[in-house]
Parts: sequence; C-alpha cells; structure tokens
Amino acid sequence: MGIHHALYSAVSGLSVNADGMSVISNNIANANTKSFKTDRAEFEDLLSVSLNENSQLGRGARLRAITTAYTQGALSNTGLITDMGIQGDGFFMVKNPGTEVQESNGMFYTRQGSFRFDKDGYISDVNGGKVQGYIADDSGKLSTKLTDVQITQSSLPPVATSKVTVSANLDVREKPMLQEFDPNRATETSNFSSTVTVFDNFGNGHATTVYFAKQPEGEKNAWKWYATVDGREIVDGPQPNENGDPQLATIASGELEFDKDGKPIMKFKNREGQSTFIDTVEQSDAFEVKFANGATAQKMQFNFGPGDDSSGSYSNQTTTSIASKSMTHFHSQNGYEAGYLKTLKIDLDGSVRGIYTNGLERRLGAVGMATFSNNNGLQKVGRNNYIATSKSGEPRAGVPQSGTRGSVFSASLEESNVDLAQQFVEMITTQRGFQANSKSITTTDSLMEEIINLKR
Repeated sequence: MGIHHALYSAVSGLSVNADGMSVISNNIANANTKSFKTDRAEFEDLLSVSLNENSQLGRGARLRAITTAYTQGALSNTGLITDMGIQGDGFFMVKNPGTEVQESNGMFYTRQGSFRFDKDGYISDVNGGKVQGYIADDSGKLSTKLTDVQITQSSLPPVATSKVTVSANLDVREKPMLQEFDPNRATETSNFSSTVTVFDNFGNGHATTVYFAKQPEGEKNAWKWYATVDGREIVDGPQPNENGDPQLATIASGELEFDKDGKPIMKFKNREGQSTFIDTVEQSDAFEVKFANGATAQKMQFNFGPGDDSSGSYSNQTTTSIASKSMTHFHSQNGYEAGYLKTLKIDLDGSVRGIYTNGLERRLGAVGMATFSNNNGLQKVGRNNYIATSKSGEPRAGVPQSGTRGSVFSASLEESNVDLAQQFVEMITTQRGFQANSKSITTTDSLMEEIINLKR
C-alpha cells in the first residue's frame, strides 16, 4: 500500500475537525439567540482497504451527522404579554405563505415566541407570519379548526340579568314578623336584607334589595322574600312621596322553606336530575320586570339554592337557616354593563383571555402547539424556524398542556441552551485534533522525502 494514503487520511481528519469547529463556532455565535438549540457534530471512521483476510486499514474520518440537542432552555422575563416561551415539548406554528422556503407550504415551527399584534389584530412574528391556533366563540368554547389567531373582540355588549343568586344564612332564632311586608317600611317589616345590582338590556345598573321576613312558627321553618328596587326605575312604579323620598317597588317575591337541618327545600330538577331551587328547564318561576327609560321587559329568576358556575357545575354553598347570625355569604347575577377590552393575558394552556373594563374576563382564542415523533428529523431553515420532513413525521397539533405538549409562559422567552464552558472544551479538543492531523501530514511528507532521497 502506498504511503500517500496516510496523507488522505490526515486530510479527512483536517476536514472533519474543520466541520466540527464550524459547528462549535455556530453554537457560540448563537449563545444569545433566543430558543437556539445546540448542535453537535458526529463523526464516523472510514474502513475501505483490506490488507489481508484478518486486517483492515482505516481511510480516515467523515462527518456522519449534525445532531441538535432539544433540551430545555431557561425562560427569561420580558414584560411583553405577547412574548411566549415554551416549557416542555412542542413548537409554535407560524404560517407565512410569502416566504422563500416553498417546500413547507408556508408552515413553520419554532420555539422563538417573540410575537406581536399586527394592524389587523393577528398574532404574528417579525416576518409577518401568523401564529396558528384556535378561535373561541361567544361562550369561550374553542373551535376545532386550526387557523390564524386574530383578536378582534374589543368590546362586550351589555347583557340583561336573567338570574340572581343569593347565598345567605337566615338566623332561625329571629322572631317572626307579625305584619305583612310593607315596601314603605321595609326595615321594620323584615328581619334581614341583601343588596345586589342587576342590569337591564342597556347595561344600566339597578340596585335590588332582597328582604327576608320570617313567618310565624309552625311545623315548618319558612321565610318570605321580597325583591325591591327604587320605584322610579321601573315602569308604572311608585313615585317619591310628598317629602321627595323614593319609594320601593316589589318586583318579585316568594317563600323559602327549610328542612330540619336548616337546608332549603328545592322543588325543581335540572336536565341532569339534580335538585335545584329554580326551574332551570322551563323558567316557570321567572318574574317579568320592565325597567324605565325604554328598557326591554326582561325575566328574572331568584335563586337561593346552590349556584352553578360557567361550566354548569353546582357549588355546595346555599342559603341556610340555622342558629347563627344572619349574613350574606355571597351574591351574584349573570348580567353586565358594556365593557371594552382593557388588557390581555395568556394562560399556561395557551388560552388568550381578554379582560374588560366591566371586570369580565373572556377566552378569545388559544395558541396552538405542535409536537413531532422525531424532532431531529426537522429541517432548519433559519430565523429560528423549522419545517417538517418525512423523517420528523407529521405534526400533531393541539392546545398546550394537552397530550405531551408543554406549557406556555407569557411575557417570557426561552434562552439558548448553549453551554459555553462545554463549547470551549470542545473547541480545545477540536483544535488539538486539527493540529495532530496537520502534524500527520508533515510527518508523512518527511517520510516521502526520505523515499525520494533513496535515489541519491
């Protein structure tokens, strides 16, 4: 075998070490690039020459692959709501059909969550790509169709109150009222009261006071209740008296009965068969109220049993009548005045929520996230973007915190996972490897020179 083969082996060593240095240099250059993932050069040897049946001679080395380490980078706070960092597995999906990389069909995947709102309300990156996700309907339910995330609901129209819920304790030790309730002498003819503000269809608030009067003692523990408002606020309501003092008008009334344990007796069932205080199916116990100033007539139910939340789940809190001081635990109603979008927040599950001036919070959409069977099969296309390939597998899209998808942290960005200390150590070993291969070339050259000198 010719000695010049040693030269080619050493040259291949120079080449792979030069490639390795390029990878290290790129890592160091991107040490402060948000969401950058460290690359690692992997080499393999070349065996192509057989000296005899028991021996093979290596022909040097070559670059086998450049592997990316998708380990988690630290999350740093930025203070900008639309900056998003991923904790865990997954990539944001960004659609930009106008890009120069046509193989991706305009769909890119990135962990660089430096996003902004464009002029049309789309969440987009600095290159104009639109973040993909799911839009919510008026009730906050997300659609199943992946689309551009656009936030346009800048205001909420007013909603008239249709249900008032009051949870209180009515002291069973109170003395029964001997007189019927009189709105003009409400305090003297009742034992306890609680006030809640209800809204008409214009969003005007009306202070509604519910008075409770204990009934004469008998076989049952019963209280009557009366919902009242300022008489000037309803159509055909009583006007102020001769002294100019406003008079109350009763807009709803009823009776509360309690069992031997002081819990309310609930006479209705909901669609799931649960006992309820009000008729949630037919609304047969609703009271029609017509507020003044042109408001539309509205029906309201007054609930003193367990209240249900936005998901329809019933709480354990309810009105009771036990030997404890009368007090209101909480009260609520489902109407509200008009509100305007004040700020946004993004939850860990990617939900984009709007906070309005009327105190309400609404889910407006959610940022999507994709995972892959083989992250190392993704192809880098620059600008912290990747495109899917046959090696990566098809993207599995969904909302964050579902399946194996990670969480989204708003006002944060993921830092590079480059370990500078490790890179400098690899730089030293790569430099020594390059130096040793260059020494192999000079030594082989000396051997060849000795061969040439044999002629002299």
